[in-house]
Amino acid sequence: MELHTCLWNDVQAFHFTDADFDILRRAMPDLTVVVHDNESSFLEQAEQVEAVLAWDFKAAWYQQFKHLKWIMTPAAGKDWVEPHPLGKVKIVHGTFHGKLLSESLLSALLFMNHQMPQMVDNFQQHAWNRNIQGQSRLLSDQTVMIIGFGHIAQDCARLLGCMGTRVIGISRSATPVSFGAEVYGPKLLDDRLPEADHVVLLLPGGHETDRFMDERRLALCKKGAFIYNFGRGNALHSRDLVTSWAHLGGAFLDVTDEEPLPATSELWALKNMMITPHSSCIYKSYKEEFLKETLNYLH
Repeated sequence: MELHTCLWNDVQAFHFTDADFDILRRAMPDLTVVVHDNESSFLEQAEQVEAVLAWDFKAAWYQQFKHLKWIMTPAAGKDWVEPHPLGKVKIVHGTFHGKLLSESLLSALLFMNHQMPQMVDNFQQHAWNRNIQGQSRLLSDQTVMIIGFGHIAQDCARLLGCMGTRVIGISRSATPVSFGAEVYGPKLLDDRLPEADHVVLLLPGGHETDRFMDERRLALCKKGAFIYNFGRGNALHSRDLVTSWAHLGGAFLDVTDEEPLPATSELWALKNMMITPHSSCIYKSYKEEFLKETLNYLH
C-alpha cells in the first residue's frame, strides 16, 4: 500500500517530517509512505494516489485525484478538508484532541479562578498583595457550562468531574451521558446560563455559530462569570465582549474572531483577560498521537 502525506505546517509541533512516519513503516513493512513538502509535489502525483494524510484538501483537487479513496487529517475541525462533491471520498478526522484540549482548558479555568491575571500584574509591579486570591473558590463548588458538547467537550467534562465540578453540557442532540454531566438542548441554554460560573465555548465554525455568544447572551450570564473560547473565534465577537465586559469576571480566549489578533485590538487592554494564539492543542506529543491513530485506522 502507498500512503501520500502533505502535512507541512508553520507550527513546529504540527509539521511532519519524513522521519516522523517511521512509526508507521516499522509497524507496517509493506507500507510505502510518500512525503510531500509542498503543494506542487503533492498535486503532480495526484493520478496515482489512493490514500492521503493531509492538513487540508480543496474540493477542486478531486478532479485530479481520480483514484482517491480516503483522506485522514489531524484536524478536529471540518473546515480544512473540503468534502468530495459526490461524497465518494471518505474523510477521517483526528479524535485524539480531547486529551490535549482538556488539560489546556483545565489550566485556563484554574488560571482565571485563582485570579492569576491580577497576580501577574502584581508580579510585574513587584507588589506583595495577599488579598487577591481571597476571591478564589474551589472548582468543586462551582458550575462549568460547555456549549458544544461533542467528544472533545466530553473529555473536558470527565476531567472536571474528577474534581467534583458540576458540568452542564449544551448540545443539539441533548444526548445524555453516563459520567455525571447534565446535558440540555439549545432551547434551554438561556435558562441555564445564569447558573454557570464559567462558560466555555467549544463550537465549530460556520454561519450557524456566528456571534452565537452575542451581547444578549453575555448579559444573561451570572454577574462575574468567566468566558472561555476554545472552539472557533466566530462564535464570540470582540465587540460584544468589550461591550459586556463590566458584567463579566474575565475571559480566556484561545481563539478570536480575527486571527492573528491585531495589536490594536481592544481585547489586549482588558483587565482580567488572557489570550493565547490558537494553541490549546499544541503539545509535543501531537504528531505521535495522530500517527498512533493513523496506525489503528490502517490496521
